[in-house]
Amino acid sequence: MIAPWLWRGIPSGHDFEFHMNSWMEVAAQWGNHILVPRWAAQASYGYGEPRFIFYPPLSWTLGALLGSILPWKLAPAAYVVCVLTLAGCFMFLLAREYLPPNQAIFAALFYTLNPYYIVIVYWRSAYAELLAGALLPLLLFFILRLERNGRRAVIALALVVAAGWYSNAPAAVMINYSAAILIAVVALRRKSPQILLLGGLAILLGAALAAFYILPAAYEQKWIQISQVLSPGVRPQDNFLFTTVTDADHNRFNLLVSLVTSR
Repeated sequence: MIAPWLWRGIPSGHDFEFHMNSWMEVAAQWGNHILVPRWAAQASYGYGEPRFIFYPPLSWTLGALLGSILPWKLAPAAYVVCVLTLAGCFMFLLAREYLPPNQAIFAALFYTLNPYYIVIVYWRSAYAELLAGALLPLLLFFILRLERNGRRAVIALALVVAAGWYSNAPAAVMINYSAAILIAVVALRRKSPQILLLGGLAILLGAALAAFYILPAAYEQKWIQISQVLSPGVRPQDNFLFTTVTDADHNRFNLLVSLVTSR
């Protein structure tokens, strides 16, 4: 995935500067003995913003950690390698339940290098979303094990749901919807109300484990203009497949993602 970086350089996608600045800010605050940053002092041209209250912590913690032990120019590559390795391992864990080892390895490699991941790495630089995507195979893996492993699967599934919240908020919403649908389908196919009960318990427990992020973000919404999250161009209605708006760059990217999806 990152081999072209050796001669083409680091791709600066939509969110690259945001993530790199966040990682550097966190590393600097760690140097000042602030272990859990809440205010990004250097953001917004030095005026600062409450970025770390609203942006989940896993991606910027991993990025800052890598930047603290490696040169900053290597941190993005190391981040992508770490996350895609996790994604491949988790997909292999799921695939080996149903496929021979060689085919499970192929499934893991295909998931790691799937077209949308390439779009994320090279066009969007959406590093938090990349991290959340690595959790999806684990989500299905532990849902399928709810009936067999009972309490252990509930705890594991709850940890996956919590990790989703700590990785990327929109992805966490989709993870919760997906989990609810998958749990209902598995329970219906196996005719097991127990799966519904255990799955619902896991989702609630996952939200409770993520309360460290969810509660402050929910409470402090009144102190910011949260409506800006859905400004023109990032609203759902502006981002359906093959949608066009007045922004040429937006239309170009939407067309690319739509073509990748349709194939």
